[in-house]
Amino acid sequence: MKRIGFVESNRSGSGFDALRAARRLGLHVTFFSCGLDRYHATPGGTEVLEGCVDEFVSCPTHEVGPLLAAVKEVDARQPLDALLSVAEYEVVPAAEAARQLGLPGPDPAAIRIARNKAEQRRRWAERGVPVPEFHAVTTPEEAMQAAEKLGFPCVVKAVDETSGAHVVRCTTVAEVVETYTAIRAVATNRRGQTRPAEVLVEECLVGFEVSIEVLAEAGAVRVLGVTDKLLGGRNRFIELGHNFPSALPEGVRTELEAAAVAATTAVGFDLGIAHVELKYTAGGPKLIEINPRPAGDQITELMDRSFGLSTMELLLRQYLGESVGSIDVRPVRGAAIRYLTAHPGVVDGVTGVEIAAAVPGVAEAVVSVSPGSHVNHLHVNEDRVGHVLATAETSYLAGRIAEAAAQQITVRTHRD
Repeated sequence: MKRIGFVESNRSGSGFDALRAARRLGLHVTFFSCGLDRYHATPGGTEVLEGCVDEFVSCPTHEVGPLLAAVKEVDARQPLDALLSVAEYEVVPAAEAARQLGLPGPDPAAIRIARNKAEQRRRWAERGVPVPEFHAVTTPEEAMQAAEKLGFPCVVKAVDETSGAHVVRCTTVAEVVETYTAIRAVATNRRGQTRPAEVLVEECLVGFEVSIEVLAEAGAVRVLGVTDKLLGGRNRFIELGHNFPSALPEGVRTELEAAAVAATTAVGFDLGIAHVELKYTAGGPKLIEINPRPAGDQITELMDRSFGLSTMELLLRQYLGESVGSIDVRPVRGAAIRYLTAHPGVVDGVTGVEIAAAVPGVAEAVVSVSPGSHVNHLHVNEDRVGHVLATAETSYLAGRIAEAAAQQITVRTHRD
């Protein structure tokens, strides 16, 4: 039996999917984590951990040194065949540890660039990959000057977060300074890693957003598909829905795919699945960011339902040393997800879930809150309160079904 180590997991799709894929492949799974409470608090998390993990190892996972020591101890007892992370904050330590053990994995230097939004943009600008105009600043005065050069609105964001955390569309100098100050007020990111000194102030792109899911192997980057995305959250950038595959015209998709491949190649990402976000503007595609791990927000599940195969199985086979570049991957159906939101406050009750689940084509109707739960303002993706996932002959139809079903669900709240 082959043995694989996972360093943490994301909780919005691909992480749990990867653990399930490892179980289907008959792998012995060791799960390295600094704490399991957040997984048990996620719907389905306890079931996945109990059903798909053979061994738990408690250790600091946000830094290379402590993680490497724990991995080496496990490897000394019985060698690991693979080590990886599909969690945003742990991809760098996992890549470094895998490299030091001589296991397959992406170039750690590329992962470090891809994990820092300022470094991404500098590399892309050097290589002629289209990016928004940007400034990496280290003082409030520099942030104000950058905003005045760019004009309003502009976007201020932390360089090391995910799920929309600390990404704000600013319309005044005061908002720029407030956002900059909020980012720099905390010395670490949400996973306890030391925050870089730089903050991004950049052009606010006007256009529609997509993500490109790519697979890198042996020096080549292959597009698996394009995901249409719906955003909301006023001056935040909260993902409220996805359709896969994209319904965009072929010519537009071709432009977006070319930009994503160029971006992936430029940072040096050379093994695995990456999630590249772009906007299509009046001037063509512009890069938002590259995430050097599979997509969250259940996009990989949409892909699996569309393709009729497991993308996480492809990823694990890569990390086990197999080549998957020649496997035929193409959409045969459409899939879509719509996320649920509610007014901030304390939940009084939830209705309509059974009605939504019974709509033909709906595969999942889930509400993640219950009476007594607290609903936050919509500032990050985690502030959503559930989702509806549907499949159909096309992604457009799947999206309409998901929307119709989501309208049946009501989450009632009152102010605390």
